[in-house]
Amino acid sequence: MISKSIFENQFVIRNATLNDVIQMEYVQSQCYPTLHESEILNRNHFANHLKIFPEGQLVIEEDGRIIASASTFRCNFPEHDSTFLEETDNLWLTNVQISDGDWMYGIDMGVLPEYRGLGLSKELYKARHEVCKKLGIKGQIIAGMTIGYGKVKDKMTIEEYCYGLEMNKYTDPTITPQRKSGFRWIKPLYNYINDPESGFASILMYLPVDEDYSLKKQLQNKK
Repeated sequence: MISKSIFENQFVIRNATLNDVIQMEYVQSQCYPTLHESEILNRNHFANHLKIFPEGQLVIEEDGRIIASASTFRCNFPEHDSTFLEETDNLWLTNVQISDGDWMYGIDMGVLPEYRGLGLSKELYKARHEVCKKLGIKGQIIAGMTIGYGKVKDKMTIEEYCYGLEMNKYTDPTITPQRKSGFRWIKPLYNYINDPESGFASILMYLPVDEDYSLKKQLQNKK
């Protein structure tokens, strides 16, 4: 579904295959050094994701080497808070994937440290958006890791941190690029992920395919 050259043919962005899962495991290990081992994806998880939702698993390669990857599943819009492990069926996705779900939930995106700052994550979000359009999915949902919050969590709440980001008082290594990619706030998630660097928190966000889409209107219609 996705296979194209980017950045003047330096990289190829494409759907992942089973041949990629060992390298995807390596990318994961290099990208999340402070994430608890119970929440780190391995080759078996990636292989299962490919069985469940092959269109939603993406990689970027350079000269045959995987340097970035992204994993997703299809779902309906989440109606209650959950933890990362609950949301992902303990990383396997088997029991949370909804084959005709309206939304694509992005559970992972990793770019090797030496390739950060090039805009590769933005290219992965764009590729996900292409998949959403082709499959008739309303858009992407993510729980952005608040990587900078761990340093200040004793000084402010996650809501205050979100407000500071929204007012551009400071930047976050993960959330700021996600906002620049077009993601919109939904709400902060306490104790979502077992990572002290993020203050164990995340921010639930969405990026609709239809720019005029109103989440607020959708939620009001459900009441």
